Amino acid sequence: MSSVPESPTTPTVSDANAKPTAPRRTFWRSLKSHLWRKRVVLPVVILLILTAAAWRYRVTRTEYRFARGEEAVRQRDWNSVDELAKRLEASGQPDHARLLRAEGLYARKLPDLALAECNEIRDQGAIRLPAATLAGKCLLELGELKEARRTFEFVLGEEPDNVDAHRGLAAVAYDMGQMHMAIVHLKEIIRLDLADSRPHRLLANIYRDMGNNDEAEAEFREALRIGGQSDVVREEVQFELAENLVKQSKFTDALAVLDEAAAGDSEPPAMVAVRGQALRGSGQRAEAIALADRAIAAHPDGVFYLLRGQLFLDDGDAVAAIPQLEQAARLYRRPYQPYVLLTQAYAAAGRKSDAEAANRRAEELRRDMQQATELSQEAMANPWDPMVRLKLAEVFDRLREPALAAMWRKAAAEVQRQKR
Repeated sequence: MSSVPESPTTPTVSDANAKPTAPRRTFWRSLKSHLWRKRVVLPVVILLILTAAAWRYRVTRTEYRFARGEEAVRQRDWNSVDELAKRLEASGQPDHARLLRAEGLYARKLPDLALAECNEIRDQGAIRLPAATLAGKCLLELGELKEARRTFEFVLGEEPDNVDAHRGLAAVAYDMGQMHMAIVHLKEIIRLDLADSRPHRLLANIYRDMGNNDEAEAEFREALRIGGQSDVVREEVQFELAENLVKQSKFTDALAVLDEAAAGDSEPPAMVAVRGQALRGSGQRAEAIALADRAIAAHPDGVFYLLRGQLFLDDGDAVAAIPQLEQAARLYRRPYQPYVLLTQAYAAAGRKSDAEAANRRAEELRRDMQQATELSQEAMANPWDPMVRLKLAEVFDRLREPALAAMWRKAAAEVQRQKR
């Protein structure tokens, strides 16, 4: 039987298993493939070129170099600071170079040289205010309060929220004894820089010296809440807060602050004295007596004699209290309280003439304290009066407050300089 010839369109088994033949490459297909590759490759090449150009522009432009220089100042990399300043100058930016050099010199505690660089800056554009602000800082470091004040006021006139200018004016006002103006600028600093604990501490000290213990407490606590201080500074603030709490008879709160501050380490004598007063005030008499006796043996300071004398008086032992309080009156830098207690102890021991003499001395000191309060208010009302500041210095000398006396004497001298 003869086989039927297969139709040309009917696939065989071998045809079905065979791989399809690749289509013949025509000129049109080649052209389309070439154009597709070109559409992909060219944008990539262009993007790479643009990226390289942008990078080169970025690393050579003035702002980038200046920012790198400022970072080098923060890192105290003085070689990089000098090199970047040279590059800025070589690229036609001498004022940026001067400002960068000035920042480096100021950071190296060379305010006179930094000020000289600032004074050479002629740019009236973006760097004018940073240069003026730095110049004000240099003047402040050099003790030129009059020029520093003028410079910072110029900056605030151009930029009212310049926090460094407010810091500078707060420092000038404080050094001149113009506490009301210092408070104004400190509050502005707090508004502009929520992470800065320093204005809170200075405000607290001002309020404390003005007798506003509640406001002082709030500011001390806020300074501690914000943090950011070194361990040493934080301990100082904790001591100041504890001392303030004792003045307010918040003895338990004071002990809590001191316990947190001590952290297992030995306390400095001033902090030990505050702890002793807090223990006495909170009724922990045995602990207070033991602390006072140890402290007198280790640090024969007037504040510990005062504490021990108070504890003897609390026990009704005036005779034992007298020598302790006499030592306190001789040594303690705030003699008013020792003389008040001596008056009581002498009277209880039957030493009438001694009690009268101690009372007269206590009254003299009380009048000086009252005069200090009145003169401080007068100084705030008359910020350009040097005489009231000199009177305050004399009063604080009598009250054995050398730091405050020196502050008001310096303030008087600065007011006189600025009036010339």
